[in-house]
Amino acid sequence: MGFKMKGANFYNSDQEDTNEVISSLDIVKKDLDEGVIAEANIDGSTYVSKDVDLNSREGKEAIAHEQIHHDQMQGGDMAYDDEFVYWKGTIYPRKTMNEGSKDLPWEKEAYEKEGDMYDRMFTNK
Repeated sequence: MGFKMKGANFYNSDQEDTNEVISSLDIVKKDLDEGVIAEANIDGSTYVSKDVDLNSREGKEAIAHEQIHHDQMQGGDMAYDDEFVYWKGTIYPRKTMNEGSKDLPWEKEAYEKEGDMYDRMFTNK
């Protein structure tokens, strides 16, 4: 008989605020392409648009979303290089995809899990 265990919380009630969660992550603020808020990198870092306040709801949602992608990469479900994205054994050419599209399978999963990840990272739920 199996069960699904919920992931551990990042947030700790002993923390002053969620700044400690954010500062514990490898986040780099930088110029990103128009319409891009954040990117998860294969090295574990996350780029966030310099125009986004990390402590805003938008910033925290972006960080939570990208954390899902980090989990996908760490779990072996996703990898990428300059030409392809590799997802659960399927190869997707980057030159023909609309990166970030909610129709891509790794994005669908990230959007589905984003709310739970947000709660684990930034609330006491």
